[in-house]
Order: sequence, then structure tokens, then C-alpha cells
Amino acid sequence: MRNRHLLSLAAVTLLALTTGACMTAETTPSAAVTTLDPAATRNFKLEWTAAPVGNNARRLDGYIVSTYGVTAQVQLLARALDTTGQVVDWKIDYPIFPVPGYGRSYFNIGPLAAADHYEVTVWSAYYFQAPKIM
Repeated sequence: MRNRHLLSLAAVTLLALTTGACMTAETTPSAAVTTLDPAATRNFKLEWTAAPVGNNARRLDGYIVSTYGVTAQVQLLARALDTTGQVVDWKIDYPIFPVPGYGRSYFNIGPLAAADHYEVTVWSAYYFQAPKIM
């Protein structure tokens, strides 16, 4: 069981490093670019609120809920937007635990700059496949 957990952690770490290394101007979050995998967004629902933290910043707390039956490690994009919809700050982060199939995981992203409004989207998702039984 411990080896399986370490293997999963290694896979998630590799995914994070690969995703980070591949970021270019075309894949940097912006007002128009909110996800690397548009298909992944239909498999999750997001429930969150913005809470104040020191120096006029905000922290986004919430849950990501899976509507798909496979456990996934998800990256979330949190954006702070001004009144015209322009991005004033953004962060990409992971929920504390992978999102279980048809389950939910807590996330906390911040601090983000004070802004008119905030958005959270699924930036990317890596789905864990069960081993094949022969």
C-alpha cells in the first residue's frame, strides 16, 4: 500500500514538473487562456469562496467535485480579475489530495491580489487508471 502511494506521488510530481517545464507564452494563463485541457472541465464542478487575508489580499477556499468515476490529480487556476475582465493576478495550485471518482477534495489557493472578482478553473487533470486484472 505504501509503495502504491509513493508511486502515485512520484507520478504527480513528474506531471507537475513536466507541466511547469512546458509552459510557454502560449500556455500561460491569461484572460483568454483558462485551461490546458478543455475536456477536463466537464468532469469537475467547483465550489469556492474568497476570504480576506492580510494586506488587502484574498484566499480562495473550496472544493473540487468529480462528476467522473476515475480518481484524478487536478491543477486549478485561480485568477483575480478587474472590472474589465483583465487578469491582475493568478496562481496554479493542486488540491490537498487527489479528487476521488464521484468525490470531492478541498483546495486553498492564495494569497491573490485584491480584485473586483475571482475565477477558479481546472487548468489540467491527470487521471489515475486502475491496473488491468488478467
